[in-house]
Amino acid sequence: MSSRLPSIVYHELNSLAEDSELKHIVDATIHRLNKGHITAILNSFFINTKICVNGIPYIKIKGLSNILRTGNSGAERPLIYQGMPGITSAAEIIEIKGEEHISGPTLVMLIEARMNFSRGRTKEYLQIAKSAYERIINLPEVRDLKDVFLSDIDNNRPLLKIQRISELNITACEFSGNSFTNKSEVEFSHIESVISNPSLALDINNGVIILKTIHHEITRRKLHGFSEMYEFCKEKGFSTKWAD
Repeated sequence: MSSRLPSIVYHELNSLAEDSELKHIVDATIHRLNKGHITAILNSFFINTKICVNGIPYIKIKGLSNILRTGNSGAERPLIYQGMPGITSAAEIIEIKGEEHISGPTLVMLIEARMNFSRGRTKEYLQIAKSAYERIINLPEVRDLKDVFLSDIDNNRPLLKIQRISELNITACEFSGNSFTNKSEVEFSHIESVISNPSLALDINNGVIILKTIHHEITRRKLHGFSEMYEFCKEKGFSTKWAD
């Protein structure tokens, strides 16, 4: 099942960097490998990769056969949608502009799983695919996106409390219902934590205004996601209106 990331900006890899940034890998590989196969791997990355504003690459599923070295067999699809029992889980599918993608970290996991059960030239081509991905995430243009994204989180995260209170005219703790007279009595608490879902770090709808004492308990319990927060509220008899 596909999931949609929040409405954020993606950049086509070929709009950030020249294909020569990857093509140099051809000249750096073992001479006995087929340069046509290597070029096909690199072109698949270059044509099918989007870079999220947070610096994470996403690759179209329809462009993965060359990268995962499955040829015309279609075997990349069960690898992606079902995983390898006991080794990898099914990949999370991300829909971007109507097309299915997987994240770069997920792709690396699949490449490494394939390498564990490959040998000879197939394994060497998979290593080239892994090297190409590592080259992409270390491109200055990609690193700059990530640095700007992280700076935005650091700079704007402290403003989320005031922004949510102001925009939604909040005067009471969203969990307990207890009124507060001073903003210092409350905190903005993320529903999906910054660690578990950094893409939602600056979304005021991914958080609630709650009393500091409640926020401290959430931190102590190490709650990081929607279901954990929901169960916490049910346990405490707090409102779950925020979850609607």
